[in-house]
Amino acid sequence: MSSTIEKLYKKYKRLSTPNQYTIKEVETILRKEYSAVSFPIKEVAFLLSPEEVKVLNTCFKMQEPEVLFNLFTEQEKRDLTELKEINKQNPLNLEIATKSEVEYTRIQEGHYVMLFFGTNHEGKIQDVKLLGHSQKMFDLMTVFIGVEHNQCTLENRDFQDYLYALSNLGYLD
Repeated sequence: MSSTIEKLYKKYKRLSTPNQYTIKEVETILRKEYSAVSFPIKEVAFLLSPEEVKVLNTCFKMQEPEVLFNLFTEQEKRDLTELKEINKQNPLNLEIATKSEVEYTRIQEGHYVMLFFGTNHEGKIQDVKLLGHSQKMFDLMTVFIGVEHNQCTLENRDFQDYLYALSNLGYLD
């Protein structure tokens, strides 16, 4: 067991953060902190597989430039710039491109980020999908899905990932 994870665990035990978030709590955080806008799944189902449409029932989109600027790391911003240049050299043929190809290209270039959530019967986050590359959003979704209290042991890899996500987001500072 690494000393880093043990230190994170000690800090975690002092927190009052929920181990698993409800969709209402997630919605409040995303709207307030990330200017996220909700979308009916039916309007964006073309971005999901049929199996995902069955389990994901809530969708949020983040597209405010200032939010996106703060969402991406410096490396992610460089990667997005590079991808935009590649796409300029090899643009989509809009006459034959599908709607999903166009939107996936826009997501890959960092024009917006989509978050999808599925909930259990208690309204707690159970399934997640992130469209767009953002370590911060990946960590946030890890925190939202959480870990059952009885699974919060240092031997549990999911719990370790949860602790690292909390740390990366500054919750354990």
